[in-house]
Amino acid sequence: MFRLFEPRSTLERLREKYCFLMRRSFELALVDKLRSDMLNDKACKILKEIRRMEQSQDKTA
Repeated sequence: MFRLFEPRSTLERLREKYCFLMRRSFELALVDKLRSDMLNDKACKILKEIRRMEQSQDKTA
């Protein structure tokens, strides 16, 4: 039901961070283009890490 006290995997944490950064980047796009681009770059790096981790999990499974 609720996962308040269950440990989250690194992959789940990265996905949450990615979603947060993309949402924040979208909100800032109209106000501050430079900060929006910086957040978007961070989110892209996290997305690459997520994809790399998913591929390594697929190979081991």
